[in-house]
Amino acid sequence: MPILYVYPKKGEFFRFPLKKKKISVGRSDDNDISIPDPFSSGHHALIYPSETGYVVRDNNSKNGTFLNGNKISSETELNKGDEILIGSTRIIFNKELSTNVEVTDGLSSSANINTIMHLEEILKKPDISTTIRAAAKPFDIERIKSEHRSFSAISEVSKALILHMPLNELLEHIMDLINENLPMDRGIMMLKEGNPAQLISKVVRINNKKLLNKKIQVSQSIINMAVNKHSAVLASDVQADPRFKAQESIIKLNIHSAMCVPLWNNKEIIGIIYSDRISILEKFSDEDLRLLTLLSNLAAVKIENAKLFEQSIEKEKMEKELSLASQIQKDFLPKENPSCKNFKIAGNNIPCYQVGGDYYDFISIDASRLGIIVADVSGKGVSASLLMASLRAALHSDIHSQYKLEKMAAKLNDFVHRSSPINSFITFFFCEFDKKSGELRYINAGHNPPLILDKKGKIHRLESCGLCLGMFPSQVYEAKKVTLNAGDTAVIFTDGITESRNKENKDFEEGGLIKALRKHSKLSAQKLLEKIYEELDSFTSGTDQMDDMTLVILKRVS
Repeated sequence: MPILYVYPKKGEFFRFPLKKKKISVGRSDDNDISIPDPFSSGHHALIYPSETGYVVRDNNSKNGTFLNGNKISSETELNKGDEILIGSTRIIFNKELSTNVEVTDGLSSSANINTIMHLEEILKKPDISTTIRAAAKPFDIERIKSEHRSFSAISEVSKALILHMPLNELLEHIMDLINENLPMDRGIMMLKEGNPAQLISKVVRINNKKLLNKKIQVSQSIINMAVNKHSAVLASDVQADPRFKAQESIIKLNIHSAMCVPLWNNKEIIGIIYSDRISILEKFSDEDLRLLTLLSNLAAVKIENAKLFEQSIEKEKMEKELSLASQIQKDFLPKENPSCKNFKIAGNNIPCYQVGGDYYDFISIDASRLGIIVADVSGKGVSASLLMASLRAALHSDIHSQYKLEKMAAKLNDFVHRSSPINSFITFFFCEFDKKSGELRYINAGHNPPLILDKKGKIHRLESCGLCLGMFPSQVYEAKKVTLNAGDTAVIFTDGITESRNKENKDFEEGGLIKALRKHSKLSAQKLLEKIYEELDSFTSGTDQMDDMTLVILKRVS
């Protein structure tokens, strides 16, 4: 049975066995795992079984849910050792941490702080005058040995970090290299993660076997000093710190010396490295502090490069998947316009992103009737396109020669309400077009009213018959009728057309569409559609497309 190991920022960790059921995690008491974390939402995340194991999903939380340092946006598979971060609470899937790191609060005290060096002081390049003065100083064998040691260590670490490796392996490798060049009893690398960003322990090194499986307590004030002041900090006789006098574990451990340096990537601090000596009697020196700072700077730059490399790989992978999804979605849309005696029909969709939530279709009902659909899923991108695909599948399943329009609309509404998040809905227009008489029997579920331009130039609107699909269950929709006469043109569109904006932040609006429709009303359906898009392109010139755009033209020519 898989187990969740829950590590609050303060206090002891606990185990939670998973028993093949959905569990909720959050700050509220009615969760399966209730965590008193101020950065957690009331019902923050869900963990539940999948076909292959278990998955985690964010539950529309305020600060998001992170898996292995990355914010998740959808259901994500869990593997052994994966770390879920909710607020400042760490949850490890099916693997117990060998050592738990706790950042201890306490009154700030500098009584035991021996050295504070600002990063700029350590990392700046020496100017020529400094070099000349240093060369003029009396021969100092110890200083030369120290500088040679630092140069050798930096050179060795630089060479070792040339080749790319996965981020988790890189973090382990960095701590191994630091450990080799700076003897210590314990070392910790912590990186900033989550929202709000906080320091999370990523790698722990314990060289003294007597200290294995013991909690490591790191002073919050030392970390704050390192991060807030952009400084490397060296402390000695940590047990003398008044904050720890009441903590028997610290006194027993008898920490002789500790260092804490920021991981600075030349742009920002991305974490810290902490090390201490307990059994090693020799205290860390100022030269040790400089060396650790230089090595940490090298490490931070390499970590940042590794993150960027992995992000670029992930982006490339996502772009390929989106490209495939885009092609699949295009295959869902009509490949050609239907041919119909006495009528001309044309349709087109332009997604805002590679995939979108607009949908139009022509579905044959029987020899004399054609279903014409235009719909707009709330939102954009992948989530909207998935709901659109579900709607299309349901429509193609429900439409046949014996179908009932009102019942179909009510059934679709309940399907969308049942299978989508509470904030998702679909504006939906469906018309049953009689190819002989020109009658349109339609249902408008919260969609922009389609326009009919008659041969006299008058505009008629096919107003809404009910609420958008999915807003509320058990809705009743009443079908309405209208007939297209010779010379009439019907235009069905999504709000991406009328809400397109120009440089002056003005919308194209229904008025712009009507103007273009009247201006080019003598053209064929396909040419009219193209001219409307041209008018829209001219209006929005120099601005980015803000929404998916769909347009269907139905014109009676005789």
